[in-house]
Amino acid sequence: MPVININNLTFGYDGSEKILFDDVAITLDTSWKLALAGRNGRGKTTFFKLLRGELPYSGTITGVPPTVIFPMSELPENEDWRVRKELNLMGADPDIMWRPMETLSGGERTKLMLANLFASDGIYPLIDEPTNHLDRQGREAVAEYLSSKDGFILISHDRAFLDQCTDHTLVITKTGLELVNATYSVWWENNEQRMESERARNDQLKKEISSIDAAMKKNAKWSSTAESYKNRSKAPSKIAEDHFARAYMGAKAKKLMSTAKNLEHRNERKMEEKQGLLKDLERTETLKITGTEHHNRTPVILKDVCLMRYGEPIVTGVDLTVERGTKISLQGKNGCGKSTLIKYLAGMGEEEGITISGDCYIAPGLKISYVCQDTSSLDGTLYDIATARGCDKTVFSTILIKMGFTKEMLYRDVSSLSLGQKKFVMIALSLCEHADLYLWDEPLNYIDVYMRHEIERLVKSNNVTMIFVEHDRAFTESVADAEITMG
Repeated sequence: MPVININNLTFGYDGSEKILFDDVAITLDTSWKLALAGRNGRGKTTFFKLLRGELPYSGTITGVPPTVIFPMSELPENEDWRVRKELNLMGADPDIMWRPMETLSGGERTKLMLANLFASDGIYPLIDEPTNHLDRQGREAVAEYLSSKDGFILISHDRAFLDQCTDHTLVITKTGLELVNATYSVWWENNEQRMESERARNDQLKKEISSIDAAMKKNAKWSSTAESYKNRSKAPSKIAEDHFARAYMGAKAKKLMSTAKNLEHRNERKMEEKQGLLKDLERTETLKITGTEHHNRTPVILKDVCLMRYGEPIVTGVDLTVERGTKISLQGKNGCGKSTLIKYLAGMGEEEGITISGDCYIAPGLKISYVCQDTSSLDGTLYDIATARGCDKTVFSTILIKMGFTKEMLYRDVSSLSLGQKKFVMIALSLCEHADLYLWDEPLNYIDVYMRHEIERLVKSNNVTMIFVEHDRAFTESVADAEITMG
């Protein structure tokens, strides 16, 4: 397989002071199963475009074979038997290749596009976020499928998915590109250890600098006093003073001044060393969630419930008991009714045409905070959205800044934000609400792995009551107290 050579790559978008890639030099073997990771906005999709020559840049990129980016608007031309074979390997219904694309579910479209990618000879796949429309079973099937292939670059924020189907990892950090011959989780663990070591060194440097500052101030005071005394000794009224006393004070003042200068230089060197450290540290600020405790210890009880949409049954036999302070994961294949149940509990049954039969108890006065799967409901400026939801603007903006928003972004219309940023807005709105029950429907879609770690810590470490749908296996296994499988 050919090798991609990247030398002196420099790129930044016009009108932006931020340089995404600065004098990058790296070599990539196109036979690798390569994970491409990094924070939202760091340039992962841009890197794909640079490989394809779609953007102007400084430097050289050579050795790139013909590429296709997933998802694609048009499927490559392939023999039917080749596509059918690839669909069978993913456990997908081969008949989907004959159906119009617009009639397929998101998961079916994903599998059909991947099948066509790998059915094509001589194409180097650049795969951008294939998990967004896949349930847990679909992710497992696609991960197993990709693990059997060689030669692709994969962007995904699902840690377990990346670990299962890649063998090399390329991370876009704050200072450049870091390549390791290992899975993403191995890189993450090693990076955390390195960052912890740098944090400890940073703390030590702060103590040293504080000590040096105190010593400098003390010596500067002595030096100033000695110099003042030496100058006073030259006054006419003191001309007859002992020659040796004046010489002693002059030498002492000179020595103290020299010591102060040396300490100043030492302080400057320490400051430079301190600034050199942590230059690659990804700072994910600590988020907070403040739930309330409803007086009812069991605020939600469902027994043998049938969910219907516009009179058509979706799922039957649903049993769910929610204890106060528990976090419950809803699992099941796409279309089994997980989101429908979440919407009904959120009080959206009537507007969504959702009705139920069976025993359903929802505690009176239960305060609910809902994060929906779809971000299209967001409209207007961020502060307008916060006002409409009754959220404190200061708290709301503080949370968004902790999530990586700039102050300038707080005044934007939501239509200018990326999908990941819109998801941040929805989570921020929920964190502003003091609720008895949090209902989160696929909250991690489009959110980078760094913030996923922080949201995982946030939910796990707080005694809130939550029902959530999430296909990120690492998140679910870490956070959920119980798992309910529907369908």
